[in-house]
Amino acid sequence: MKAVSIADAKNRLTELLYEAEEGAPVQVTRRGQPVAVLLSEAEYARLKSAAAGAADFAAWAQSWRQDLPAGLEGITPAELERWREL
Repeated sequence: MKAVSIADAKNRLTELLYEAEEGAPVQVTRRGQPVAVLLSEAEYARLKSAAAGAADFAAWAQSWRQDLPAGLEGITPAELERWREL
């Protein structure tokens, strides 16, 4: 991903927006640290939809855990963390 300073982004905004629109996100930095990313509306919509789906899944999983019979705990958060490390 291309990285540009805020000053450079200000001077080249139109060009950078065209790049983002064509699918090449642009990272905007302040003093070398990332502060924002320019991306296409299509990519933003895809990410927003994916995040909504993840939230729906998380709500479903929480509901499922609450409906488990007594004594059956399912997968604990600690187990999930251990699996994530693999």
